[in-house]
Amino acid sequence: MRSQRVAVWGLGGHAIRNILPALAATNGVELYGVCSRTESTVGSCAQKWNCKGWTEPEPMLIDKNVDIIFLATPIGLHFEHGMRVLAAAKHFWCEKPLTCRLTDTLELLELSRSKRVSVCEGHMYLHHPQFRRILDYVRGGSVGRVVSIGCRFGIPRLEQETFRSDPLRGGGALFDVGCYPVSAIEALFPDQQMEVSYAVIGTREGSAVDTDGHAIIALSNAVRVHLEWRINCAYRNEIDIWGEKGSIFSDKVFSKSPDHVPEFRLRNAQGVEKTEYGSTGDHFSLMLQYFLGTVSDMESAEEERSRIARRAEVLERIARGAGYPVNRRQGE
Repeated sequence: MRSQRVAVWGLGGHAIRNILPALAATNGVELYGVCSRTESTVGSCAQKWNCKGWTEPEPMLIDKNVDIIFLATPIGLHFEHGMRVLAAAKHFWCEKPLTCRLTDTLELLELSRSKRVSVCEGHMYLHHPQFRRILDYVRGGSVGRVVSIGCRFGIPRLEQETFRSDPLRGGGALFDVGCYPVSAIEALFPDQQMEVSYAVIGTREGSAVDTDGHAIIALSNAVRVHLEWRINCAYRNEIDIWGEKGSIFSDKVFSKSPDHVPEFRLRNAQGVEKTEYGSTGDHFSLMLQYFLGTVSDMESAEEERSRIARRAEVLERIARGAGYPVNRRQGE
């Protein structure tokens, strides 16, 4: 069976640093081409990775050799670009989140069903051994019945301004970093209903986009969840799980280098602490291997659609609870 040929649409720093190398190194996929409006970037990437290059998307979309398009354009463009990818009957792999509106996300998912192609959302950390270990701790009962979870993700100001500061391209903390803690809770408790009890979204003075947020979510199994996210602040990246028989804390959950050795701080019911260590891994390559499984397995593809929909529903509930506009499509 030949490798699935992938074209990457969008060549920002993240795609160049992480996605292109991961595609080139992952068995079962072939980096077939790259697409961007910037001719010099297309030329340098095509030469480096020995692949095709396009400065307009239409030739890429009609190329019969392209099986999959990995979309790495700004969030505010995901819906428009995703519709074009699916209309061309290509498998659609996308940077998180899929879109900024629940209705747009559901429309893309339904179109993918009708076209019988997969849609995948790029929460890479979910496929790293670190998060798989956290799942094992929770589901294996290491801390007993979980009573509460705290997730924090905050990133410092970038040296170069990107779409993150542009409301017309989908910038803002909720969709850029807030989606990570939401996806973690969905993955830990996929069968539980999630009610947003409290939500606030803030915009610091001088910013054109939202810069921070906090939400409290009540799960149907009585677990209480506290989520916090920020941009342009000191770095935080952690999960803290509190159970009746113990607790777990782990750092660098949502983003890490391939050589990062995860640490898990475990405390028993009496507060006695020990540290355990996990395995390294390139979560981008592991994510692509998972994505590849949805191409040939329609059941896996539908499970991924369901996860994407649940994440989008919770993000929209948070936005509504905080009085954040959800009817206008970002990018308009």
